[in-house]
Amino acid sequence: MHLELFRKQYDFELDQRNSLTSATNIPLVAITVVASATSVILVDYRYGLDALTYTFCALAAATLGAVSFSVYSLFRSFWNYEYRKLPCSTDLLKHIGELHDWHVGNGSTPMDARILADADFGDYLLQRIADATDWNGQNNVVRGNRLHRATAAIALGVAFLLPTALMYAYNKVTADEKTHQVRIVAPIPTPTKEVLMSSSQNPSPSQPASAPAPAPAPVPAAKPAGPPNLVFKGNSDLSKPSAGPTPSKK
Repeated sequence: MHLELFRKQYDFELDQRNSLTSATNIPLVAITVVASATSVILVDYRYGLDALTYTFCALAAATLGAVSFSVYSLFRSFWNYEYRKLPCSTDLLKHIGELHDWHVGNGSTPMDARILADADFGDYLLQRIADATDWNGQNNVVRGNRLHRATAAIALGVAFLLPTALMYAYNKVTADEKTHQVRIVAPIPTPTKEVLMSSSQNPSPSQPASAPAPAPAPVPAAKPAGPPNLVFKGNSDLSKPSAGPTPSKK
């Protein structure tokens, strides 16, 4: 009965470890969204020497501070933790045999040695389960606290981001529009089609007529490429090539 209770606690701590690992996705997504939104409004904000700008910068700095602390806590929630589990089955089976041989060597009959070995192994297994459960449970408590801090910090960052976003929207609405300077560049005049035709039809008498261009040399045909390699998966069964002569095709 005691062994079953300890085994359930042992399984619970291992399941809790997996749950904590999966729970890191929620603050991670929130950190990404808040950090991206804060970066956009910081870059696009039109700064000035007024109280609104100072308040905006203070809230944005508080948002980034909360995001930074959340990232640190989230990183520490899954980094550098060692968990314990029971030895492998072969080692446990070997230990039962060692206990049986020890009792036989101390004068017990094989039947009594088997009973005593099972009792000793039960105590040993109970101790190992209790040790692993206690160690894993302490790790889960520390990880859970750090994960809670990461979630609380990013929630605080969202609270700081909301007034910051409102101030950014007010700044965009009330700010003066940017004045763009437009400069028109006149196109370079090009000769008309009639001028080009008259110049080509009436060549200058001092310019000798050009000799006809030689006919282009025939382009040699491209070298034929071989067939491409066959694509196959690594686990495909390929027939081995035969060492004998290749049979003739009929």
